[in-house]
Amino acid sequence: MERVGQSIVERRVFVDTSAILAIVDSLDRHHAQAMEIMGRCANEQYTLLTTRFVVVETHAGLLRAVGFHEARAFLQNGMEEIAEVLTEESDYRRAKEIVFQHKDKDYSLCDAISFAVMDRLNLSLAFAFDDHFRQYGLSTPIGQTNWP
Repeated sequence: MERVGQSIVERRVFVDTSAILAIVDSLDRHHAQAMEIMGRCANEQYTLLTTRFVVVETHAGLLRAVGFHEARAFLQNGMEEIAEVLTEESDYRRAKEIVFQHKDKDYSLCDAISFAVMDRLNLSLAFAFDDHFRQYGLSTPIGQTNWP
């Protein structure tokens, strides 16, 4: 069951590695949709948030997907529109709980940290093409046409 989205006043979206990879990599199958979503988020003044763990995971993914030039460019300029939320020790503890509580899911620790941060900040919108976010009960663009 998906959670109800944030109020129009708050307009906050958590950005996952899968979304950033789709934006940067023009060959990614979600590239066109990701670009549309970024445009909507900018036009409707959504606040985009992520964690340092996602930044690290994204850099590694970009190295594999598009090479070191683009990966370096991401580190230098790619975070201008996305605010980095500091994680807390409690997020890390909660993330480990999430991994162990959901025995039927193969959540990565990075994803679980994202879930813990989103829970702490009361975020329900996840700009992610990783189905784990939907499985956790968050609203994602997967299978939706006018998201968010």
